[in-house]
Amino acid sequence: MHPVLGWTLLGLFGGSMLLWWLAPAERRRIRFACGLWVVALVLWLFKRLPSAPAWIAESTLALEKVVGLHLAAVLLFRVILKKLRVPGIVIELTIGAGYIAILLDLLARVGVNLTGIIATSAVVTAVIGFSLQDVLANLAGGLVMQFEQAIAEGDWIRTDQYFGQVRSVRLRHTVLETPDDDTILVPNSAITRSPVTVLGRTAGNAAGPIKHRKLLTFQLPYRHSPTAVTAAVEQAMIASPMEGVAEDPRPRCVILDFNPMYVQYGTLVWLMRPGLEYIDVSGVRTRIAFALARMGAPLIPISHVLDLRPNKPAQDSPEAEESDRVAALRSLEILHTLNEGETRQLASRIKKVSFAAGEVILRQGDEGDSLYILTRGRVRILLTNEAGLSEQVANLAPGDFFGEMSLLTGEKRNATAVAAEEVDCYCLGKLDVQALLAERPSLAEEISAVLDRREIGLAAARDKLDDESAKRKEIQRRGDLLRRIRNYFAV
Repeated sequence: MHPVLGWTLLGLFGGSMLLWWLAPAERRRIRFACGLWVVALVLWLFKRLPSAPAWIAESTLALEKVVGLHLAAVLLFRVILKKLRVPGIVIELTIGAGYIAILLDLLARVGVNLTGIIATSAVVTAVIGFSLQDVLANLAGGLVMQFEQAIAEGDWIRTDQYFGQVRSVRLRHTVLETPDDDTILVPNSAITRSPVTVLGRTAGNAAGPIKHRKLLTFQLPYRHSPTAVTAAVEQAMIASPMEGVAEDPRPRCVILDFNPMYVQYGTLVWLMRPGLEYIDVSGVRTRIAFALARMGAPLIPISHVLDLRPNKPAQDSPEAEESDRVAALRSLEILHTLNEGETRQLASRIKKVSFAAGEVILRQGDEGDSLYILTRGRVRILLTNEAGLSEQVANLAPGDFFGEMSLLTGEKRNATAVAAEEVDCYCLGKLDVQALLAERPSLAEEISAVLDRREIGLAAARDKLDDESAKRKEIQRRGDLLRRIRNYFAV
């Protein structure tokens, strides 16, 4: 009986090996088919015994059909019709229908009376339909999602109860992976019966990167100009790229409401990593906080606006602050010849600014008229040539200063300064120095000598980026530092 079973088993094994190579995405199904093939092979060996019952041969034939069904489904939908991207649920339904046909054929071969089963099928169907209504609802939901393609693998979705990335849509459930590295098996009926938000996917960017808008709010007292606040925050947002935040559309700062105690502001950003939203939002909030602190509007509880704070810590006293400013100025080599009175006068004019990690403090080619004294953190100095290639030429530590050429000669920034971590600086502007040079013209000569030594080191770094003609151009441009300083300050 069934003399070709052995050859059929051999052919199925060869087909499994071929599909293992042609359809690597379906290797899990092929592995299952190979397991059934092993069972069929064992039954086929038992069938060859003289005393083997007839049902072993029929069972072997049925298992061969099941193995062939799985392999045929993989061949048709994942090899021949691969470009059509047939939904996985279609394969599951095809195999399910094949199971029913193979089972009915097996029952008929072993002598089961199917006429009585068919006669009572209406009653059986009603009983099964009532008991399996949830299963049928999940099946219907899976069919709808697959054929409408409303939710695809890789989408980030949010419902009333669930949030995660879609990994697969099955017959009964949808597999979600959460940002907490958990896997949720959500019944399809729960998804089809509730509103679902597909994050960052619209008709216009269905195939583009995820861009999900987020509004981050903060409050400030009325004494701060709304125009200055929105401009400072927007400038900080676009000054340098932020990980996980889209550059287009550009971040915006808006006024949301006027509260009796404060003005409600909001920053609109477009996030690109739903699973890392907390991290990216933290970076944006940090950037906002530093931008507001630099413009003199630090984020503090509104109640402190009216708090006189009589028990102010000693380290925050005006005397301690003045001492820090004087120490910062004395660390500048170009100001070593200032006397005590001149140093304190200049210290009273400089202001303290802070930057978050990754912020651009100065950008090569921008206009500028200020110098920065680093008091906390580290700053990277970068040079960019005409081809757009950048190279780090210095890593500044507390006590170092930068931006002096723009302060003293008015030329454009000749390098880019980026905060490598949170940094605090004192900013010294042109107006702060102008009166001092008017009283002591000889100071210009002392400053030019220091700058000349620094320019030699900077030119050496440029030599690594520029060709010979660019080197000659730089030497000609440098000129006489002393003359340029005197002309700039009209000394």
